[in-house]
Amino acid sequence: MMALIGKEMRMTLRSLVFYLFVIASVFFYFTSYATEETWGELGPPVINTPQNMGIAEQSYYGWTFPGDTRSLAEQMKIHMQRDLNAGAGEKLRLGFPMEVELDAGEKAAFTAAISQLDKVLKDPGQYTMDEVYQIAEALNSELGGSSMYQQGVSNYGYAITSVDEAMKAQQAQLAEYNAKVDGGELLPGAARYFSDYMSLPAGIFPVFLSAFLLLRDRSSRMNELIYSRRVSPWVYVGSKFIAQGIMLSMVYLILAVIGGWQTVDTLGFTGQTGQAIRTFLSYTAWWLLPTLWISVAFGMFGSMLFRRGIVPIALQIVWWFVSVLPLMGSYGLNRLFIRFNSPNDYNLYRGWADEIALNRSFYLLLAILLTAGAAWLWERNRSRLDSAQSIGKKKTKRTPAVPAPGALR
Repeated sequence: MMALIGKEMRMTLRSLVFYLFVIASVFFYFTSYATEETWGELGPPVINTPQNMGIAEQSYYGWTFPGDTRSLAEQMKIHMQRDLNAGAGEKLRLGFPMEVELDAGEKAAFTAAISQLDKVLKDPGQYTMDEVYQIAEALNSELGGSSMYQQGVSNYGYAITSVDEAMKAQQAQLAEYNAKVDGGELLPGAARYFSDYMSLPAGIFPVFLSAFLLLRDRSSRMNELIYSRRVSPWVYVGSKFIAQGIMLSMVYLILAVIGGWQTVDTLGFTGQTGQAIRTFLSYTAWWLLPTLWISVAFGMFGSMLFRRGIVPIALQIVWWFVSVLPLMGSYGLNRLFIRFNSPNDYNLYRGWADEIALNRSFYLLLAILLTAGAAWLWERNRSRLDSAQSIGKKKTKRTPAVPAPGALR
């Protein structure tokens, strides 16, 4: 089997599609993760004199997010009251926010949630941030899920309208950043950010390679020769799956090493290169690679099931599309890849860690099962071909010879 894996890896190196995959992945890395915007989010906040970016009648000093239970409850109440007054709210449909009218039961749920927030505002010190977020999450459940109140979808940010408020926000951001660095949360956050962006190409490009992997023999008219060999279907299909997975995984593991090194170098964290590379590799291995391997397995299985490579590609595109949003939260088993579009929010991530681990474990197991299914379908096709050839030979033997004209004269 090792010889077959090596052969398939060499065949992959001859594939133009593989190099297009490499180019796309590298392009995505440099345009999505390794950008000035990313370094700005990962680096320390800038402390300077606030400048009014609005107008004299309506000052604007930037944007901030709730940092305590009072401000979080206030912003949640503003959002909920606005939707209740309008009689409509937004829900995610196929990844897009769409406005839907509220029925009587949903309006009652809004009223109850606002009442709970009023209790929080009377004594915010008695509540934690997580408890306030749970009020919105409970409302999301009452709305049938996939609403803008689902945790991680809305950040409840608000505009800063005074110099004093802007200075306080800067100091709060600096204190939060220092606590994150001291707590060892910055590099794992950067690795999650890297994994979030790189999961997008990992969830779509591999299927373009694997969907035609087992059909290649038919197109080159080699399938009858291969079917006639006494090769195990598990060895034949499994070697292709492993070889393809290894080659594609190497691309992401190399990018993870580059990402860890570049992050430390850009942010000036002297002496932490080794730690950063290990962190990026570990997140890549269990966050990204299950998506990549399931994409390979799905393409192989779909091509054997439908006998057409374009079908699994089309299905994977739909699967990818419904997994893009929301940018945070929603880690059910239908999610092809993990979205956590933030280098921060460690407490939120920790709360979802078990659900994420279940998702990743499920897809690793599913990749193995789909590969086994592809091997079984391949063997069935070989058996059918053998049967057809046997029947053809029997018919040839039973057909009487036709004498030439005039032979019996």
